[in-house]
Amino acid sequence: PFRAAVVGCDDPFSGLAEVSAGIVDLLHRFRPHVVHVAVGGGDLMDQPDADGHRRPARGIAEVRRDLHSIADAARQSGETDLVLATLPPVDDRRQDLLRGNDVDRFNIVVREVGRQRDVLVDRWDLAVDETATTPPHLESDGISLAIAARVAVADSTSTAIIDALLRADHPWRRFFREGHGRPLQGIPRPRHMELD
Repeated sequence: PFRAAVVGCDDPFSGLAEVSAGIVDLLHRFRPHVVHVAVGGGDLMDQPDADGHRRPARGIAEVRRDLHSIADAARQSGETDLVLATLPPVDDRRQDLLRGNDVDRFNIVVREVGRQRDVLVDRWDLAVDETATTPPHLESDGISLAIAARVAVADSTSTAIIDALLRADHPWRRFFREGHGRPLQGIPRPRHMELD
């Protein structure tokens, strides 16, 4: 009852601030059933201060504000369900720009906003295993995803998007519930691990 497509803006967003600023236009242009928001570690990469200390580029309060703004846009569209993704883990032994503790704090905020706004959370932090060695999930830099992790993330993303479609109240689902075509009664609670 819906057409599968992957759509996006002409230039990729870089970080949650750009997603927050651009999502309203994106929803207006493409009217997607589901938006899956996943960012890399750019928002958390350490930046040098004038005093020589390194601090995350953006504070957690800013990240929280952006996530709520994205959720507001999805809700106001009336047609789009939202999926927020956590960040995959990083290997503390091999990185000096992105700390695992910052990733953990970011993921706590993502899950917190997911609960508050009743949106699915795609747990990339569980899909990727930083201790895996055969095959490895992280490249030698301790941050980049190896092939095995990319496959795991793709599987997790697909599951999250399907679950969002199943729990949504889109017109095509109402059509099925009203007795036309194959009924959707009996579909269990979404399978995605965050909602188990």
